[in-house]
Amino acid sequence: MWHLPEALREIEEAGDVTIVLELIDSFQNDTAGRFERLHAAVARLDAAMVKAEAHAMQGSARQMGAEALADLCQAVEASAAQRNWLELEGQVEQADLRFAEVRNAMAEYVRARRRPS
Repeated sequence: MWHLPEALREIEEAGDVTIVLELIDSFQNDTAGRFERLHAAVARLDAAMVKAEAHAMQGSARQMGAEALADLCQAVEASAAQRNWLELEGQVEQADLRFAEVRNAMAEYVRARRRPS
């Protein structure tokens, strides 16, 4: 579902856990916004925007260690060319659910590393 990628693990081990937490927060916020735009693009039958948002999410998900989410986004991107909107809706919903799982796993990681104030 989600694992901390090696590059971020190295940053964490170097004592820069704050940077890792900020990257996780940024990824979550960015991806949530992209999902909003992706849903709107599917509703408008805008294949170009679906492809663009899915492509961007796929890349950032891979960088952040969310491989299953990245794979679903890659499938959405590929399906956008076919314009099978019913199938695309289902794929986007699957990706949305996977993102929720990734967010939960990331939240556990963040809670475990956040220092008490």
